[in-house]
Amino acid sequence: MDHSLDAFRGRLLIQCRSATVASILDIAEQTGAGLVLTGAAPETTVRRLRERGFGGPILCDTDRYSGKRRITAGRGTHPAWIRRQRDLGLVPLTDSGYLAPRDWTGLKAILRAAARESAVAVLPVSTRWFATAAICEALIREIDRYGVPVALVLEHAADPFGRQYLLKGLLQLLATSTVPVLLLRSDVSAIGALCHGAHAAAVGTIGALRHLYPVTARGPRRPIGLSAFVTRLLSYHRLETCEEVFAGTPDIAHLWTCDCPVCGGVPPDRLRAAGNPGVAAARHSLYCLLELHAELFRGLRTRDQLVSSWHEACSHALYLHEQVAETAGHWRTPPNLRTWNAITEDPLPYRDRIPGQPVEHGPRVTPSHRRAVPAPTRESGR
Repeated sequence: MDHSLDAFRGRLLIQCRSATVASILDIAEQTGAGLVLTGAAPETTVRRLRERGFGGPILCDTDRYSGKRRITAGRGTHPAWIRRQRDLGLVPLTDSGYLAPRDWTGLKAILRAAARESAVAVLPVSTRWFATAAICEALIREIDRYGVPVALVLEHAADPFGRQYLLKGLLQLLATSTVPVLLLRSDVSAIGALCHGAHAAAVGTIGALRHLYPVTARGPRRPIGLSAFVTRLLSYHRLETCEEVFAGTPDIAHLWTCDCPVCGGVPPDRLRAAGNPGVAAARHSLYCLLELHAELFRGLRTRDQLVSSWHEACSHALYLHEQVAETAGHWRTPPNLRTWNAITEDPLPYRDRIPGQPVEHGPRVTPSHRRAVPAPTRESGR
């Protein structure tokens, strides 16, 4: 299994629905990104991709763990799903159900099935699995005991990486676990996870594939809105917010231009005028994220260099958010940037950089060397 996962090492993957892969396939081909196809019947899509000549790595996620009809981990997994993926020549993922907090029986069932079938164990978990050091350590022990690679999907009502306890626990898992750890269904924090040792990480093409939202009794969530990634801010923002912010910051207008093939040298708020703004925003965001990933990983980089570069990127983005907040009323800095900057340290401190943010509580996590109603705020578009 470890050998077959080599093709994914260090890669930023694109997670999309099987039915929409054609809209972003050229980006994957141009950048060398892998794909995570989301849906229960991927065979036809995978075969068409291979017939077309796409040779990049592919994973298939059944997505049984999300939505109001999601199943729980206690429902088990299906060996037939593993065989179907293996027949396609793919590294197989388990078709896991959702792991509620402290569902140790469900966790062991998923890991046991993955070990038996030589598959990657998909762990769709509540962030409460990382709530305390003791729970996190027990989780790591179980993962290591079964010795199978795991692919995490993190459930949270907003952004899991905006919670300090979650990031502390994840970094502990990445630093100490003896198995490859992948991250699915994420956003820009996928790049941070890669810099800190994740084997691979996937960013979703749409908001619903960048998050795993809890199931609630309050009815459907309000529409996420059409968002685009703004590289300088290291965050997604709704296009109407981008338009207002860009217009209100003429002194730094040069920071908003985007040279990706979709924008062609104009700011991404212009995507609202595209024939299909949703597809255009998704393609723009992928180009920018993949370029950021390539920039950080370009050349032979040590772990300390990667961690330092990511920490510096977050620090500079936070500084720019402060500048935007001076002109944009009720601006809200994305909590994931604050958390990344607060929890981690720059391991290469002897260079000029923007000071980090203070930690809320508890010690900082340093990278391991074991392995190479108030007034409404302007939400980031997630």
